[in-house]
Amino acid sequence: MRGLRGIMALSTSVVALMGCDAAFAQAPADPAAAAAEDDGVPTVIVTARRRDESLQTTPVSITVLSGDNLIEQNVRNFADLRGRVSNLEITPMLSGGTSFTIRGVGQTSAQVNSDSKAGFYVDEMYVSRQEGNDLYFYDIDSVQVLKGPQGTLFGKNTTAGAVLLTTKRPTDEFEGYLNVRGGRFARFETEGAINLPVAEGIAARFSFRTQNVKGYIDHLLDDGESGNVNNKSARLQLRGEDGPLKIDILGEYNTQSTDGGATIPVGCLSTASYVRNYDSLHSVPFCDAYPVIGKDYTVYGGATLTIPTSSVITDRAVGGDANSDLTRQAGKGPYNDTDVYTLNVRGAYDLTDTLTLRSISAFRRNTASFYTPTLHAPNDIYAENDYTKTTQFTQEVTLGGSAFDERLQFLAGGFYFYQNTRFLQDTGPDWIDPLGYVYDGRLKYQSYAAFVQASFKITPQLEFTAGARYTWDDKKGSSYVFYAGNGRTYVRDGQVLQCGYFIGDFIGGITNCGGDPFTAQGKDSWDGFDPKFQLSYEVTPTLFVYATAAHGYNSGGFNQQIGATPPGGVYASTYNPEKLWSYEGGVKTDLFDRRLQLNVSGFYQDYSDIQSTVLVTIGGITTRQFATAASARETGFEVEFTARPVPELTIRGNGSYLHQKYTKIVPGALIGLDTPVNSAPKYQFSAAVSYDFAVGSDGRLTPTVDVRGIGKKPACYTTGTPTVPQAATCNLPAYALVGARLDYSPSPDSPWTIALWGTNLFDKVTQLARTGYTGGMGVDRYTPGRPLEFGAELSVRF
Repeated sequence: MRGLRGIMALSTSVVALMGCDAAFAQAPADPAAAAAEDDGVPTVIVTARRRDESLQTTPVSITVLSGDNLIEQNVRNFADLRGRVSNLEITPMLSGGTSFTIRGVGQTSAQVNSDSKAGFYVDEMYVSRQEGNDLYFYDIDSVQVLKGPQGTLFGKNTTAGAVLLTTKRPTDEFEGYLNVRGGRFARFETEGAINLPVAEGIAARFSFRTQNVKGYIDHLLDDGESGNVNNKSARLQLRGEDGPLKIDILGEYNTQSTDGGATIPVGCLSTASYVRNYDSLHSVPFCDAYPVIGKDYTVYGGATLTIPTSSVITDRAVGGDANSDLTRQAGKGPYNDTDVYTLNVRGAYDLTDTLTLRSISAFRRNTASFYTPTLHAPNDIYAENDYTKTTQFTQEVTLGGSAFDERLQFLAGGFYFYQNTRFLQDTGPDWIDPLGYVYDGRLKYQSYAAFVQASFKITPQLEFTAGARYTWDDKKGSSYVFYAGNGRTYVRDGQVLQCGYFIGDFIGGITNCGGDPFTAQGKDSWDGFDPKFQLSYEVTPTLFVYATAAHGYNSGGFNQQIGATPPGGVYASTYNPEKLWSYEGGVKTDLFDRRLQLNVSGFYQDYSDIQSTVLVTIGGITTRQFATAASARETGFEVEFTARPVPELTIRGNGSYLHQKYTKIVPGALIGLDTPVNSAPKYQFSAAVSYDFAVGSDGRLTPTVDVRGIGKKPACYTTGTPTVPQAATCNLPAYALVGARLDYSPSPDSPWTIALWGTNLFDKVTQLARTGYTGGMGVDRYTPGRPLEFGAELSVRF
């Protein structure tokens, strides 16, 4: 409990420092003071405890961005949130979608057996996979990021925290909006919604979004570019109310079709295994044929002649699979196609004035297919085609309400989750797999949970909260892996040749050298218990403190990417559930007649049985595996503020710090005490300033300037061995980006708004992810962030 004592000490110190302001920041007692408070920071409503509460009296560290905040700061998707939310790291996935890491806890693998560690909820629907989770930013009410384990109420995979995305609901008013946006790189976007009262107690809302943007990465060998975006989304909602009964139905379709982007090479390693194999069949070495260009946002491009490239006719040999059906990606550049279907039905029935029965039923299906040649050069060093399909269903039933004159608030319920995922990875023959590589992994996942949480007002100011959740997880998996040679001899052009890595298998091809695939399956179950204890105290109406101890749990699983058929065909390698105790303390204040809101939280986390992602070599092939190989501790803090010194001026900002360190390594593990615990920056910060100017008699001009900064973080991990632990060999550089927006409205009642906007105004080159010379690849490359962009926007509301 030393962590909890430390957090309480932090809270007490902050309270003491702020005591002078708290003494005079009481609720106003006269009309003039009340008017001054109305001009201050508006009240923000959150749902962190599954009920509507003020942010300032909710004992959770939360960052909230309203739909208007997202527009002001040009946030169009989750990638744009990077740096804007304290202790939230956003990592783009090659497979499409976004990985969330909160307080250093997250998962960046997209393979079939990987579970997210930060729960993602869209309109109370849990989203189990990362593919397609970045397609939702339109007609938004708010984004809430809850830090630390939220296991009692949000439960499913919330070891790190929870991200809650809420769309605008249908109302009984006829209204809507239309937005058209254009800008650099031929950007053209439309967005809109119409709300219709259909009949007494029935309303509908239809929303849509389209986005088309050309690429920003130039090609040397053709007139093309990489990094284009083509998104389309549509959402229909119905709301019905009849006395105590309320039903919400949501149907949504999202589709994205892009070129998959490109990575920028920064180094070529001639001794790497991929490069050596390429060089053995070409008269010009790879690093000489395709030297590092050294220009920002520039790659070779050109037509990808025949993929897989090791099946083409080189200047020294003809591959045995040349011109076979293995060249299924012939002539194709990179692509990324994602489709998501959603159906969400929520019902609530008021049994009494203080007791409500609720049901949430949700279905989601997403498919993602992407092809990612490393350089998109005419003779690529590596090319991978992945396909993922997930069907999920969730059902939750809760009973919640209040008792004892609302001194007791409670929620109890049950949760069921089903997931069926197929993950297919197919490289075809390339410069490390002369016969090609196919990994077909499948997973069926069921989870059952029961939970309860109650908050009791011991006094009007002092509240005690306790909760618990029991979870039982069941997984069934199967794997098919092909990359093996058979070692036999064969005849080619009258010569007897030997199958074998690399040239022998390359020339012989699958017909002569293909071996038997590896197969395995497994079934297992795990369970977890997540308690939570919390004390909160409203020192004054403007000063609120709290302390929390909460537990998080993530299910165990199988290592499904196998390097041989295990004995009995049953998975030989599994990993255990992951657990985390978090101790958090916080102070929330409303100061200077609500002109300033300042919230501070600190945390200490004991992180055990960590499901580390490590690189291992199996049969000569480097793959990602999971291992419960270590324990760690994490400490840090978050500071967030909103200031409104005068009604026309609003200033928002936040900052965070994170320190992670392994405390224990299991003998034989592939990581060491100095290995980074997770790929997360030590610090982040952001700020946004806006001011309302009067223009003419009725016009309003509102400029907004924002900045967001990210500290450096480890990248470029080596392959781990029991004697030489995995390590990071480079860092992603720190950076700060500046954006701006200028909104003009002819009058307060005018439906029209015209805006100019710009992002990354100083055109900083940023690295969002980097590979290093992973697994003998031989090309060190990074994923670039978007450069300077600017444009105009026209909106009308009706």
